[in-house]
Parts: sequence; C-alpha cells; structure tokens
Amino acid sequence: MPPDKFTANKAQLIYHCGDETLPAAPRCPGVYRFYSDDDVLLYIGKSVDIGTRLNSHLAEAREPGRHQRMMSNLHRVECELTAGDIGAQLLENAAIKAENPLYNRRQRRVRKLWTQRLIEDVEGFLQIAPSDFCPGGERHEAVYGLFRSQRHLQESVRSLARDQGLCLRMLGQEKGQGPCFQQQIGRCQGACAGEESADEHNARLLAALERQRIAAWPFAGAIILEEEREGESHPLQPRRQYHVLHHWSYLGTFARRDQARRAARCQTLEFDRDGYRIAYRALRGRNCRLLDAEHGDVLASPFVTAA
Repeated sequence: MPPDKFTANKAQLIYHCGDETLPAAPRCPGVYRFYSDDDVLLYIGKSVDIGTRLNSHLAEAREPGRHQRMMSNLHRVECELTAGDIGAQLLENAAIKAENPLYNRRQRRVRKLWTQRLIEDVEGFLQIAPSDFCPGGERHEAVYGLFRSQRHLQESVRSLARDQGLCLRMLGQEKGQGPCFQQQIGRCQGACAGEESADEHNARLLAALERQRIAAWPFAGAIILEEEREGESHPLQPRRQYHVLHHWSYLGTFARRDQARRAARCQTLEFDRDGYRIAYRALRGRNCRLLDAEHGDVLASPFVTAA
C-alpha cells in the first residue's frame, strides 16, 4: 500500500505509513518519532539522514524479534528537522527523557547517582571522597564518574587502585600507618612507605580518572551554540538553530537568537549524563559558533586546541 500524503508544519513532517512501506523521508538531520495506530509513542531516534535511517529500520524488521514487533505496530512517523547533527542529538536525548517511548531502552533518566570528588590531604595527596551527585545546580568543580550506588563507586575505586598500583590508604579508603598490605604484596607502588611522592601519586590518579571526568562549567554564564546547516537538503530544514547550555544543562533549541537569549535566563538547571556527553563533544568540535548568551559576544571554547 503506498504511503499517504504527508502534512507539513514548520520543520515537522508527519507521515502515515502503509502496511509494508515507509515514505521517502527527507535526507537531512533530525529527530523522528514512531507512533502506533492508537497514538502510543513507540520509539524516538535521530539521524544525520532521516530517510536512510528509516529504510534501515525496515531492513532490521525482517528478522524476528523486538524490532520487528515495534515496526509491525508502526502507523505514523513524525520527523522534526534540525540544522545539524548536534541539534538532532540534543533534541533526541531530551525527548527520550521527557516522553519515555515504549521501545527506547537506552538514555532513560537516572535520578539517583554518586560521584567522586578529589580532596587534598595535609600531605598533599589527593583523596577520593564519595559524593551524592545532585542533578540540579551549578557545576563549579570537576568531579569523576557517575555511579548508581555508593557500593559501585567503592568497587570502582578499588579496581582503579589495583590496576594502577595506587595506594588505597593515600586515597583515603583505608586507615593505618606505615606500608599498607597491598604494598607488601607488590600491588601498591609505595606511596604509603615514602617510595612515591604525592605529586607522582596524584599524577597517576588524575591520568587514570581522566576518562571519567565531568568538567566544571568553563564559562561565566549560559552560552548559545549557533549551528548552521550544510548545503541544501529540504525546504523545511532550518537554516540555523540556537542551542542553549548552562552548567551543562540543556535549556532548549530555538529558531531565533532572541528566543535563545530569553531561555538562557532560566534558573532551573538539571544535569543529564547523556546530555553532558553530547555538549562536551560539541564544545570540543568546530561545527558550532559559541556565543555568550547575555551579551552575544563570540566565545572561544577552552576544549579546542588552537591549530
């Protein structure tokens, strides 16, 4: 059965699907939603090429399983076009958290998390302090890792110390004086016995934790990522979009800069692990122009190394 004619509203396209076919969707970035015939939200996805991604959904549905069951219930596809991939990623992640699609397993919201703060002791050694991670608020200091429980955090610290030859006592995880038991059996490189300086121990700890680091917010206030589309793809694809971030909280995507600047005044901040990763990658890249949300000045990203 051929697909019905779609209806268009701004940058959104709505398709009513036939029994075995999907319409020729736009070949540009965006977010798409799958709905059943009784209007249940089945799935939210994103792609730099929506048309190709929808065809791959059909191909995956040829094999029995969860994906085939989802596609067998598909009745309507809504496509929200974006200027680029960064906007698609941010919008998809926020939509999954807010709308809870039936078939999205990843990127569910996790409300209770633990993290690791580093505190320097009187001898200059950095110690790991478990800390309750609050999703709301500002990010003035770097923390390391996000864990579902304090037990998982402690297991991670012990594994890190074992793999890197770090001293659990100097990390603040064990009490006592003199050489620790791990040093006596060759698993600690001897910081507790004076065989390694605080600087050496700290350097190895920081290097080992780098992949887990959640950076402090490096700007004075909110910023706007200005993203432009590349080339001509679809008449409804936005030419430019403005993504608003503050202390790693995503505050929305807007068609006009004045809308983005108003949104940047929002006082409600909520950290999201997946959103942080998307924003951090965006700030390390060169695909967006960074603007100060209050004054409109162009900013340099501290995460981009000058060529």
